[in-house]
Amino acid sequence: MTKMASYEVGEGKEYIPIKQYYRRDYLSLQMLKTFVTSSIAFVILYLCWVLYELENITEILGGKDLPSLGISILIKYIVFVGIYQVIAFLVYNRRYTNATTSVKKYYSILKKVQKLQEKEDKSQPLEDWK
Repeated sequence: MTKMASYEVGEGKEYIPIKQYYRRDYLSLQMLKTFVTSSIAFVILYLCWVLYELENITEILGGKDLPSLGISILIKYIVFVGIYQVIAFLVYNRRYTNATTSVKKYYSILKKVQKLQEKEDKSQPLEDWK
């Protein structure tokens, strides 16, 4: 009983909500979140670079034509987001797998406790219930 209570407060607090989703749904949701946050991070990092190179920005823009500059930024964006997506997939897939094994153990312990409770209830006479 105490093992179950400590699980619900500790690991279970993280793992039980994960198991409310199917694997595909959980991974899709987390990948979508990662896409949004990595896109925001790329924009922030790129703006920081622009601020850093503010003095040289006219040389950078003057030396290159704008379509090739846009394509290079797009390629950097795709690589940046792609790396984050791969990392997110690996991390969240492992997290879901760990949650699955942990919750299965929890439910097996829960079934054992339920069987013990039923066995105890059957062994008690009805007069004790009053």
